[in-house]
Amino acid sequence: MNARNAILARLREAAPAAPLPRPELEPYYRSHPGLRSASRAEQVDAFTRNARGWRAEVLHCTPADWPAAVAQALAARGARRVALGRDTSIAAPLQAALAGTEPVWFERDLDEWKQELFDRVDASVTTALAGLADTGTLVLVPDAREPRSLSLVPPVHIAVLPASRLHDTLPGAMQALRPHENMPTNLVLVTGPSKTSDIQQTLAFGAHGPKELVIVLVDDSEGSAP
Repeated sequence: MNARNAILARLREAAPAAPLPRPELEPYYRSHPGLRSASRAEQVDAFTRNARGWRAEVLHCTPADWPAAVAQALAARGARRVALGRDTSIAAPLQAALAGTEPVWFERDLDEWKQELFDRVDASVTTALAGLADTGTLVLVPDAREPRSLSLVPPVHIAVLPASRLHDTLPGAMQALRPHENMPTNLVLVTGPSKTSDIQQTLAFGAHGPKELVIVLVDDSEGSAP
């Protein structure tokens, strides 16, 4: 028996590992400072400043004009083919605003149109579950309507975020959202456009995802969130 087979045999013979206990998160969340320290205006200011620091564009909108802001952002970049999910909170309001584009609905299996998504889609529009004020980060929860590919593949990613979903910090967001109670497949944290400095320590954008991130921040203090 060679070394590889011997190792595999020992692994197969080993007793099953006991299940790990569920982590107790409440003490950490309760003790973490600053979970609810900032006012809404302070959160908006901090989020905007920090997101722009990572080269994201932040557009401040109202519940009435955010679809027009999305359309203008697409037009400014010459984006014609726009991918987005069906049956989301933003799909219906965007129908009229996207009249001048060619919407591409993410309603097929990825294997059926992967080449089209990578080669012919100019931009995507998604919802955002939350925003983190202290880092300017978006929290996305991909699902069957808005798969992760929507935020990772097209060269321009536009995310619609109601200001009521801003949180001071990541621990504060986790305390409010409680994803561990209904664990999603994954959470995606987006801080600015895709970037890398793997080659000669030179910062490059768009190497592993969108070159541009546009955040449509909707002031929903006096109206319904998208």
